[in-house]
Amino acid sequence: MQTGLAPSSIDTAPVWLDLVSSTVDTSAFPAVRTVNYTGVALSAFVPGSGQACQSRYVMGGLFLAAEAGAAGFAVYWSGESSLRRSEARRFRDFSDTLRGLGWAVDGDTVTRDTLLYRSGWYAVRADDADFEARAARHTFYNALTWAAGLYLYNVLDALEAGGLTARGMGKNPTTAGLLSAVPFLGLGQLYNERPSKAGMLAMAQAGLAITAFNQHRLMSAASDRYNQMRDSTSAQYAYRADYLSYWKSRYDSAFSSRNTYLWLSLVAYLYSIFDAVVDAYLSDFNAKIDLGTDLSIAPGGGGASVSVTVGLRR
Repeated sequence: MQTGLAPSSIDTAPVWLDLVSSTVDTSAFPAVRTVNYTGVALSAFVPGSGQACQSRYVMGGLFLAAEAGAAGFAVYWSGESSLRRSEARRFRDFSDTLRGLGWAVDGDTVTRDTLLYRSGWYAVRADDADFEARAARHTFYNALTWAAGLYLYNVLDALEAGGLTARGMGKNPTTAGLLSAVPFLGLGQLYNERPSKAGMLAMAQAGLAITAFNQHRLMSAASDRYNQMRDSTSAQYAYRADYLSYWKSRYDSAFSSRNTYLWLSLVAYLYSIFDAVVDAYLSDFNAKIDLGTDLSIAPGGGGASVSVTVGLRR
């Protein structure tokens, strides 16, 4: 009796397993996530190297070139700022020396006025060089911000390509939108497990906003210089008729640039919210799709037909 029952129990085991597997919807279970952090570590060390390790050579080259360009741009404008500050100090020293000599002259009105006139010329040149140094410094800050944003984008892109991304897991669109309403952080994209997008949008928002802010600072500085020169009657501003137009043009240029970058920053901010909400709606799209195919072959060689059915799971 026992020898007869053993084969029967063994034979029914595969049938039982097949019955269980056919009745359980395995799509309801999320796929096992495996994240490879090698690319992240490499990209954190050398931008673009993680993408190259992941066989994404074009993307890696673009990251490396962009990061090198932004860093080189920042270094260049840092040096330019130092040079122009030195030039401004030299002009300021000339102005102070000539003004001191002018007021030290007794009885010679012509010499005194000439010295004060030249002192005013050097003072105007010093203001000019000082403003150019300020503009170069702000450009350095802008480039540094973009370099930092590119670095973050590069690391998060390698993280997503390494496996950290949503796989059929539903996300709440309201939560995604509210998180994206916090600027500069890409929180909505991180919630949707799209770190590459989070890095890109954080870089864009921060870079554009910082550039707009620095242009506003230049606009304020140009406005102060313009008003100072327009209202002053001192001898050192004898050249103000020529330089009023200069400061007005610098003000107009900074004003226009500030508004342009503000609008671009706003567009990037609104796009990040829109992108997060749409991504949340589509996060479990693949899990809800039920795709079926049926191949039918007519008897007697009459031909074949393929039918495709698409359904949505609840």
